[in-house]
Amino acid sequence: MKRSFSYLFLAATFLLAPHIAWGQGGYGRTGGGPVGRYGPTAPRLPGVELTGPLDTALARVMLNLTADQSARYGQAYDSFMVATRPQRDSAQAAIGKMNERLDGGDRAAAMFYAEELQDLGKYLRDRQDRFEDDLHRFLNGDQVKAYKKWREGEDQATDRKRRADQQRWDEAGFRGEFGGPRASTPEIKTALPSPPAVAAPGLGSQAVRVGRTVYVTGQLGIDSAGALAGTDLHAQAERAFANLAAVLQAAGASRRDVTALTIYVVNYRPADLETIRNAGAAFLGANAPIATVLGVQSLGRDGALISIGATALASGAMQER
Repeated sequence: MKRSFSYLFLAATFLLAPHIAWGQGGYGRTGGGPVGRYGPTAPRLPGVELTGPLDTALARVMLNLTADQSARYGQAYDSFMVATRPQRDSAQAAIGKMNERLDGGDRAAAMFYAEELQDLGKYLRDRQDRFEDDLHRFLNGDQVKAYKKWREGEDQATDRKRRADQQRWDEAGFRGEFGGPRASTPEIKTALPSPPAVAAPGLGSQAVRVGRTVYVTGQLGIDSAGALAGTDLHAQAERAFANLAAVLQAAGASRRDVTALTIYVVNYRPADLETIRNAGAAFLGANAPIATVLGVQSLGRDGALISIGATALASGAMQER
C-alpha cells in the first residue's frame, strides 16, 4: 500500500509540472533548467555596422592610400558617419538599456531592445554595404582586398563576441525564471587573437580581456606581414597607432575607450614627443588618455623604433560607442 501511494504521488507531480524539461545544461538548453521563452540561443545582434567602416586614419595606413585617395575616402567616410549618427546613437542607447535588463535578469525586456537593435542594424548594414561598394570608384584592387580583409576580421570578432554573450543571456533567463539575486560571475581572463590586419606578436597574446578591461601588448610599426613601415619614427609610430586601433576594435573597444598608453621609444629625445603626437593625433587629441613615454636602448624587433601598448575600458557589448 505504501509503495502504491509513492507511485501515485510521482504521477501527480509530473502531471502538475509538464512544462519543465530537465537534462545536463543550463537555462535555454537541453537540461539543467527550463527551456526559455526565446529558445536556446542569444539573439543575433549587429556588429561592425554599429560603429561604421574603417576610419580614415586607419584606412590611410592599412590601405596605403595616396593623398588624393585619403581625401576622397575621408570625405565619403565623414558623410557616412554624419548621415547615420542618429541610428548609431539610438543603437548605443538600446545596447545600454538591453544590458541593464540583462543584468537584472529580465530577459524578456532585454529581448525588446535586442529586436530594436536588429532593426537598426539592418538599416546600418545596408548603408555600410553601399559605402563599401562605392570604394571601387577610387581604390585599386589590392586596396579593396585589404579593406575586405579588415571587414572579415571585424565580422569574425563579432562572431566570437556573440558566442561569449550566450552565457550572459542564459544566466539572465535562468534568474528570470527562478528569481533570486544575481549570482556574482568571476571575471575570466580571455586571450584575444590578432586581427588579420595586424601581425601576431612573437611572444604572448595580442590582447587580453578581463571583464570590461582590455590590455593590449606593445604595438610595433610593422604591417600584417611583419615588415617595418619605414625607417623613421613618424612612419613607424603612425603604423603602430593604426595597429593599436585595429586590435582595440577587434577586442570590442575603441580609441575613446583607452585609459592609458605606454610608449617605448628607442634612443628617445624630447623632440620625439611632437612626432609621436602628430602620428597619434586620434588617440592624443581631445579627451586623451594618460600617456607614459619611456626611452629604451632597443625593442624586440631589429629596426623597431617605437612600441605602443594600451589599457582600455571596453563597453559591455561589441563596440559600444
